[in-house]
Amino acid sequence: MVKRFKPQYDSESEDEIGDVIQNRRNEESDDDFSSLSFGALSSAQKKLRQQQQEEEEDDDSEDLSSDSDSEEETSQKGKKKHQHKKKNKHAPSESSSKKPVSRIREIPGLKLKKDTTLYTDVRFDAAYGKANWDRVRNDYAFLDDYRKNEIKQMQSILNDKKERSKLSQREVEDLKFKIQSLQSRLDTLKNRDLGNKIIKDHKKDQMAKMRKGEQVNPYFLKKSEQRKMLQKAKFDNLKASQREKVMERKRKRRLGKEFKAMEFR
Repeated sequence: MVKRFKPQYDSESEDEIGDVIQNRRNEESDDDFSSLSFGALSSAQKKLRQQQQEEEEDDDSEDLSSDSDSEEETSQKGKKKHQHKKKNKHAPSESSSKKPVSRIREIPGLKLKKDTTLYTDVRFDAAYGKANWDRVRNDYAFLDDYRKNEIKQMQSILNDKKERSKLSQREVEDLKFKIQSLQSRLDTLKNRDLGNKIIKDHKKDQMAKMRKGEQVNPYFLKKSEQRKMLQKAKFDNLKASQREKVMERKRKRRLGKEFKAMEFR
């Protein structure tokens, strides 16, 4: 058999061989680039620039998305804080900047002009103090006579055939409505005066008993007791025919309640 021997080189010779090989590779690569045309080099350079621009745009979009996400997170946190934060009851009220502020400030207990009618009486304005209704009623009691005269005049027109024939159906209905409204107003004023008189008489009676020593503390009437006394006084002031009508109405109402109660048995 033939033995093969591997040639041995010194370290210096090995370095020299490596340099020679590297130089040859560099020369080959230089030859490859030198063989390329200018058009190919320019197209390659353009592609490199496009790739760099696309990478920069991707980086900017990522930065913007991260910024928008951070802004949304901060806004949501602010909203949550605003929602969870309770307002103090003594804090001033907030008004919208889109609406103009009214020149007249709203004061609790006072009515605004928009809540009242166009023609208002200063004497009954809450800003000038509480009105004394008893004094007002006494001062303007003469208006009841005017109302009674108006009712008589309108009734005379309706009862007169000649005067009524001159009016249309709508005017006749208006007259009837005015008569009814004036009469109801007179009735309410009369009932109010009667209720005030009953309360005043009761207070005078209580004060007289206290002065005589029959009673230590005054007894104030409840609303239900005032209502009962008012109904009794109304019934006493009615005429005989009117009392019969009232009793008949009460009897029918009582019978209706009894029939309803018997139906469920």
